[in-house]
Amino acid sequence: MTKPIADDLESDALQQFHANLRLALLMQHKARLQLLFRLQFPTSEIEPFHDSEDAEELDFRAFLSSRPPELIASHVAYHKLLRAQDRLSKRAQEALRAAGDQAPSAEQVAQLLREMHNFDLVADRLAAGITASLTDVDELTGLLNRVAMERDLEREQAQARRTGRSFTIAMIDADHFKPVNDTYGHAFGDRVLETLAERLIASLRPRDAVYRYGGEEFLVLLPETPLDAAAPVLERLRVQAGSHEMGDAEHQIIQTVSIGAVEVAADDPLEEAIGRADSALYRAKQAGRDRIELARAQTTD
Repeated sequence: MTKPIADDLESDALQQFHANLRLALLMQHKARLQLLFRLQFPTSEIEPFHDSEDAEELDFRAFLSSRPPELIASHVAYHKLLRAQDRLSKRAQEALRAAGDQAPSAEQVAQLLREMHNFDLVADRLAAGITASLTDVDELTGLLNRVAMERDLEREQAQARRTGRSFTIAMIDADHFKPVNDTYGHAFGDRVLETLAERLIASLRPRDAVYRYGGEEFLVLLPETPLDAAAPVLERLRVQAGSHEMGDAEHQIIQTVSIGAVEVAADDPLEEAIGRADSALYRAKQAGRDRIELARAQTTD
């Protein structure tokens, strides 16, 4: 059983820091808009925000009113945010130096925008982690982990007992992922998993949830959704996952996924339901991958 993230005193400190972090990120975002204005109009005397900080001050830590609690400061999610901040600051300084003589190149601006986007993703994951409890968040992808998954599945099944409405779970596997790691390295593979997680989230409905199950496997929960209604949602997810290339500045790949889904009734043992979804996933992979298999009956696969 996972140890609770904090006692009452630590929880209060987390809540205070969460509010502080949200304000700091808002202030940093305003400074970023100021920077983009300066890059577009380097000689203008107009200030879009008269109360904004200098455009060169893009470090969110400058807007924090207090240091993060040790629980945050020592966490891998916070260190990822610091690294994203360093990359963003570096790109901003490069673009500002270029704007001193002439407009920065399209590539410089594109790199800056990519770093801004990456920073926002990492910051959102940290904020979500503080809200949901950092012990419930997968360190690499920012998705909820198996601890949260088991709790949420039990909660959803309890809801099914009250309402009589079944739900769907789906196991998702990144196709041919071992060759990706072997060819490009684990850092590249991690980036692919991060991007894949983002696309899974973007493809789901507001009440749906996606969890890092382990390795390159994910589990999706579609509450109060029978299998037939889940099928188009999962198809959209499958298409979106492989719709565009992903990777880093050196290498780009198309990463498809295979999906196995099962409808879960109020009295279905959860472990057996996950096993049935996993068997359906295996059939999808055996049938050629980049496809969905639905387990329509509670049978031994």
